[in-house]
Formats: sequence, structure tokens, C-alpha cells
Amino acid sequence: MATSDEVRNTAMELAERGEETDAAVREVLSCCGDHRVSLVRARQSLEDEEGDGATSRAIELLELALERGTWA
Repeated sequence: MATSDEVRNTAMELAERGEETDAAVREVLSCCGDHRVSLVRARQSLEDEEGDGATSRAIELLELALERGTWA
């Protein structure tokens, strides 16, 4: 499984569970390591789907992770 798929699945699981934002973003960042591209691809795959509230929340978590990540 590609890292972006793992990141996508993690974000969806966290969103569906209603995980607290800061903890969820830390987990997403941990899942992707230093691979910013994985976050971008995960977000794109969710944006391409018709989603519900959980999908919107997962996209929000991915966007926050992109903002908070320390990218070289």
C-alpha cells in the first residue's frame, strides 16, 4: 500500500472517530513521515470523491497537517 493510501485511511479513521484536532494532526503527520507529497495525494483522492461530513473533516485534517509540517 502506498504511503498516500495509508495517510488517507488514517485521516478518514480519525475523522470518523471524531478525534480531537491536535491529536489527529499529529497522528497524520506521524503516518506520512516527511513525505509531504503523500499528504497532497491523500487530500486529492478525498477531494475527488463525493463525501460526507467525515470526508470533509479528513480533508481538513490533511490541510492542517500540510500547514503544520516541517518541510525541507
